[in-house]
Amino acid sequence: MRYVFDPDTVHRCALRCLGQAKPEMFDVFADAMDERYPDTLDRSQPWIYSVAGGAMIQMKLYYASLDEYIMIWGTPIGSEGHSGRHRVGFWDTVIDGETWYYAEGEFEKRIYRPGDRIYVGPGQACGMNFTDGVWAVEYARGPLPLSVPFGLADELLSCLDMKTAAQTLTLYTDLMTQALGRRLPAARPLTSAIGSLARTLTDRLQSPPTLAEIPKDNPVDW
Repeated sequence: MRYVFDPDTVHRCALRCLGQAKPEMFDVFADAMDERYPDTLDRSQPWIYSVAGGAMIQMKLYYASLDEYIMIWGTPIGSEGHSGRHRVGFWDTVIDGETWYYAEGEFEKRIYRPGDRIYVGPGQACGMNFTDGVWAVEYARGPLPLSVPFGLADELLSCLDMKTAAQTLTLYTDLMTQALGRRLPAARPLTSAIGSLARTLTDRLQSPPTLAEIPKDNPVDW
């Protein structure tokens, strides 16, 4: 079988989060996935920003390859934007909050709340509004490298957030080489070396923590 994950199984794992507090709900999802797909997720990756199609969220990727990824994404304050028009299909399960979608020719918003599923298929695009905040599990399937320019364009050309753009690439490279090493055991020494370097760069690109108190001057180590 070409793909590792089944969209319905991912959805059932996401439903285990409902009613749980944040951030514990994210571990509940990962625990459920580990039961179904042991030794597949990388739970150690950091949360990073994603700015794409005008929408700003943060995301935690648990798995990524050339043709699949699993992540949790969301925002506590809301955002809105364009989903992008991809050759990839996206299955989302809302686990907290609320989000609105609409497509061309639709004149009423579609409202999604915890437990609801969303699907945006290849060639489709939607307008999205995350109201006051939303958290969702997302499974994507298709030629993911073709969607990388969409994921980086706003960060590079609008926000000028080179750090987030670099983190996106290093984190994806790390996870992708892990997946490739599982498929091609003979290549594992090479993929492990590349993944280790990518993870080191991801960690070095982490932003300094928010200060508990307002400083009198900029910290010298920033």
